[in-house]
Amino acid sequence: MGQCPSAPRRRKPPPPPPPSPPAAAAPPPPRLLLEEAPAEGVDHTADLPEELLALVFSLLGSGDRKRCSLVCRRWLAAEAASRLRLALDARAPLLSPAALPRLLDRFPAVSKLALKCDRRAESVGDAALALVAARLGPGLRRLKLRALRAVTDDGVAALAARAAGLRKLSVGSCAFGAKGIEAVLRSCASLEELSIKRLRGLADSEPLAVSGPRLQSLSLKELYNGQCFASLITHSPNLKTLKIIRCSGDWDPVLQAVPREALLTELHLEKLQVSDRGVAALCGLEVLYLAKVPEVTDVGLAAVAARSPRLRKLHVDGWKANRIGDRGLAAVAHKCASLQELVLIGVNLTSASIELIAANCPTLERLALCGSDTFGDAEMACVAAKCAALRKLCIKACPVSDVGMDKLAEGCPRLVKVKVKKCRGVTSECAERLRASRHGALSVNFDTPGGAGELQDARSVDESGALDNAGSDVLPEDLDDRIGGPDISSGSSGRPSRWKARMGSLISRSLSVSMFRMRPSGACYTSHES
Repeated sequence: MGQCPSAPRRRKPPPPPPPSPPAAAAPPPPRLLLEEAPAEGVDHTADLPEELLALVFSLLGSGDRKRCSLVCRRWLAAEAASRLRLALDARAPLLSPAALPRLLDRFPAVSKLALKCDRRAESVGDAALALVAARLGPGLRRLKLRALRAVTDDGVAALAARAAGLRKLSVGSCAFGAKGIEAVLRSCASLEELSIKRLRGLADSEPLAVSGPRLQSLSLKELYNGQCFASLITHSPNLKTLKIIRCSGDWDPVLQAVPREALLTELHLEKLQVSDRGVAALCGLEVLYLAKVPEVTDVGLAAVAARSPRLRKLHVDGWKANRIGDRGLAAVAHKCASLQELVLIGVNLTSASIELIAANCPTLERLALCGSDTFGDAEMACVAAKCAALRKLCIKACPVSDVGMDKLAEGCPRLVKVKVKKCRGVTSECAERLRASRHGALSVNFDTPGGAGELQDARSVDESGALDNAGSDVLPEDLDDRIGGPDISSGSSGRPSRWKARMGSLISRSLSVSMFRMRPSGACYTSHES
């Protein structure tokens, strides 16, 4: 109708996109670990000084040291130069005159040497000791000789002349006699510990005429004519520990000759011919072990207690002789207020002496009773009610029952470990109740009369038994941490426990399987030991 047609509208183009930022450089691809690994033959310990390398070796055990010495020549030399202890197989074919010098030159810093030989083999002789004296003599501080039957008094004297700084000597199953020991005492003025066991050449030896000015510990074991060392006992002014074990002859005169001003504080007498006269002559003791000495009675124990008011540890193995009982223990209670540890084996005591010990010995912490026919529920109740400071208790093969053991739940507030063995009247339920009464804070070690059961707190430390060797010839020397440890033994009837039977069947089964197992082809079973 007179209107012009409209022109088509044009759409505006979209705005251009903003300029993109410049692209960042792509990160380099990660390097493989194999590319960063050093080339073969690079020793990262090359910059360590020899002193630091030797310090590291000193913190390792013997097996680790041996393995480290096989790494390279430098480690071999550093380990050898820093080794202080050395034990050698002293059989003659192994330590020949050609091999021994090179072996000793490899370890110039050794100060503790042990030469041990099998009793059925031929040992080295005086020539080997002369080589040891020439290479290691001035630096030797401890020496142990075992089963060297070819060594004579002259060889020991030659070694002692070069090892003037020797402080500890242990001799066992050797063939030389008292003259060799005398030469050591004359040449080694710094000797502090001397242990002599089964010395074969003492049969015709004369008594020694020398003492040890610095000798502090003397141990004589299984000697014939051991009285030839009497001067060491009576004339060593610093002697503190004396052990005489299974030696023949009468020892009363030797003990009676010990001067009153002697510093002797620890005495071990075991399977010995000694009576009340010899024991009563001693004074000032702090540790006393009387094991299987049937001639010592209540009279001797009372006499030594009266003269040893500082007695801390008393171990008595009465050997079922009934020579020591309430009278001797009552004297100990009256005179030894510092008593801390009491171990009685085969001693029949009653609540009368227990009450005296509990009342007069307030520091008693460790008590062990084994094989006492008179220690029953009444005595156990007395211990629970009176021994307030008791921490460790061991009862073995005594006629106690659940009635007496239940009293421990109410008494002995400081008790931390209890061990009950071979007590037929005590049941496993009692052990459970006892442990539950202290809310798991009490370690209870218990076995049935057959030796099959054990109960012990999971948090307790695995320790060796206190009186596992009660029937053996040797008493335990340290009872501080041994009471209350686990023990697996046979029952009182002598039959093996069910645990042992199970282990035996398991071992036999594993052995039969290993015998028929196929060995893989190409496997190498060689081992290297230095």
